[in-house]
Amino acid sequence: MPLKLYANFISQPSRTVIWVLKVKNVDFHLVEMNPGTDFFKTDEFKALNPNRLVPVMKDDDYVLTEGMAILMYLSDKFDWTGPKDLYPKDIKVRARINEFLHWHHTNTRLFTLNIFRPATAKKSNSATDKDLEALDGMDALIERVFGLLEGFLFSKYPKVAAWIGRMKKTAHNEEVHKTLEGYIAKHGLQNFHA
Repeated sequence: MPLKLYANFISQPSRTVIWVLKVKNVDFHLVEMNPGTDFFKTDEFKALNPNRLVPVMKDDDYVLTEGMAILMYLSDKFDWTGPKDLYPKDIKVRARINEFLHWHHTNTRLFTLNIFRPATAKKSNSATDKDLEALDGMDALIERVFGLLEGFLFSKYPKVAAWIGRMKKTAHNEEVHKTLEGYIAKHGLQNFHA
């Protein structure tokens, strides 16, 4: 039985897991979980992830949540551990990878969740009073933050620009980012440019 992945294309951790599975040609079944849908609130999904977040991976009877934990599991399961592979066995190289992954959660994920979770809840008509309070003044905050980042040119930073260029050339990049690109366009934002 192939892996089952509960995910969506707006969630950065979900996109990462989907992208890696596609690049590595792993047979998997995607259960696309659109943000704000009622399935997040079901007992069935709560049994998989009490936090009710994506991604969630089911490998036979084994369930694992959190995108980076899923990637580490898959790297070991499929032996993507060679010196030039995704998660090399060298303990110091893994430590550097883990260092970045933990930095990423602390410095980027909390920010985006605080902006998008209340808006998604309001859209699905399931917003709590706390969610609605969080929306007060949120438009101004989103406008300020995305105004700073909108159309940011990374050409001033050659290493970052080169990395973005390499990522855009990676197999399945357009497919995995198509929904996000639509979301960005729908809200009148610009994507980052290398």
